[in-house]
Amino acid sequence: MQTLSERRQTNNLSSHSRTIAIFSMILFAFAGLISGFAVGAFIHPGSNLQTTNPNTGSAPPITSRNTTPTPTPHSEHPIPLGFPKIGINSYTMAADDIHTYTITVQVTDQSNGKAVGNPVHASGIACKIWLTKDEHVNKNMPTDRLKAVDTLSAPFPGEEPGSLDFFDATTPQTQMCNAKGQATWNYKVATSIDPGKYFLVALTDWNGIHYDWSWVQINVTKSS
Repeated sequence: MQTLSERRQTNNLSSHSRTIAIFSMILFAFAGLISGFAVGAFIHPGSNLQTTNPNTGSAPPITSRNTTPTPTPHSEHPIPLGFPKIGINSYTMAADDIHTYTITVQVTDQSNGKAVGNPVHASGIACKIWLTKDEHVNKNMPTDRLKAVDTLSAPFPGEEPGSLDFFDATTPQTQMCNAKGQATWNYKVATSIDPGKYFLVALTDWNGIHYDWSWVQINVTKSS
């Protein structure tokens, strides 16, 4: 038979055990709640997880302003030609048949449209220069003559015949350019030419298939 004091002790132990168990559960729940907050702080999605890079995309190409024209080599097949590039040592010339002048022409392609393009390095291109007082040069370029290379040595419409004295046999008025697509002339201005404004025309013609021309204005004077 269990005494009253023994029951009280048993009840006290049971109550104490329950208190410990409840307190442990509260601590465990509280710990879980804290862990949930901590984990949530790490995985909570924010509004700035995905950002846009303002520099995304291809960078614009850098264009050099000092690029050197690249020669265009064509040794077999004629290509469309641009304006011949004229290099001249004087824009004022004395019609005295004494002073000598030099002009160089460079064949170019149409990399710059129909203006002066890149140098064409090819031989076999016919080149000719002449003097005219007619500023309407384009109107004096007959297509049938341009297509027939063997006729280029004859005077063109508006040309001042005999105005230029090509005394240097190595640089005739009509000649074939060299392997670099260049032609040079050494000449004098004939005394028969009246002073005034003239146009020095340069023609490049590739087998009568492609051709182009350009000109520069010069001033012819008479020696006193």
